[in-house]
Amino acid sequence: MLNIDVSGAIGYTNTVINAGNIQNQGVELSLNAVPVQTKRFNWTSILNLNRNRSLVKALYPGINTLQLDANTYSRVSVYLNANVNAAFGTLVGNAYQRDPKTGKILLDASNLPMFSENHDFGSVLPNFTGGWQNTFRLGNFDLSAMIDFQSGGRFFSWTKMLSVKSGQAVETAAMNDRGKNVRDPVADGGGVKVNGISSVTGQEVTTYVDAKSYFRTVLGTSVYEEWLYDASYIKMREMRLGYTFTKAKYGRMPFSSINVALIARNPFMIYQRAPKGLDPSELSTGASSISWLETGQLATTRSFGINLSISL
Repeated sequence: MLNIDVSGAIGYTNTVINAGNIQNQGVELSLNAVPVQTKRFNWTSILNLNRNRSLVKALYPGINTLQLDANTYSRVSVYLNANVNAAFGTLVGNAYQRDPKTGKILLDASNLPMFSENHDFGSVLPNFTGGWQNTFRLGNFDLSAMIDFQSGGRFFSWTKMLSVKSGQAVETAAMNDRGKNVRDPVADGGGVKVNGISSVTGQEVTTYVDAKSYFRTVLGTSVYEEWLYDASYIKMREMRLGYTFTKAKYGRMPFSSINVALIARNPFMIYQRAPKGLDPSELSTGASSISWLETGQLATTRSFGINLSISL
């Protein structure tokens, strides 16, 4: 569904039409195996992999970009777009301006990083996702573990950006290489060390700048590239340890079997590319169909419980 502008003479400014052509090509692979099976011990394993590639082939005549979602803070906006002849879900926002020869960040007359608007960061979609479940049975005991994972994908983090802007991040009160707190006046040895290419002289510059100007005014407000993270992760989603009481072994039982199990959900993250404190597996961006923006997510809930299963 697309919103397109129409002449105001008819009493409306836009209309909703059914249009667009998106090509999706992918593969889903599921492997089931029993690596070990004996009278007393059994190991079953299930691995699932998913890979999808999308291409926006057309939107509507005259329209090459559709805005899927947007977010604005302090008059600075970031967008999630669908662009013709590109993968679905393109991230667009402010990026560092860089010297074309060296790739180093350009610095303004005050030696603060410069930035440009509407930079295309590429698709937010992951390379592949999947899950791996293993179940082990030894006698009457059973142990299972469910791992899910994702490779690639990217997201912007408000948590990291605003922690720097508000001065609550560790780096905003760290010691610089001159042995002074970065919040101290530059003239007294404080300040943040920056390196880049001066837009005024064209020469490489290594100097110190005021911490508030650097963190609050520039990085914490205008440079979304600094807060763009890889969403790759491997997470232990669930663990279960159970024991089965059978009537064959416990003859006085009124049931054929009773299974009692301890269950832990979201017990721990095994690996992630994003900084600790952010959980790329729990991203949620309002009503958007794609998770691309972390706006101060709550801590992931870790739960523990007991499960009782009775077979008559």
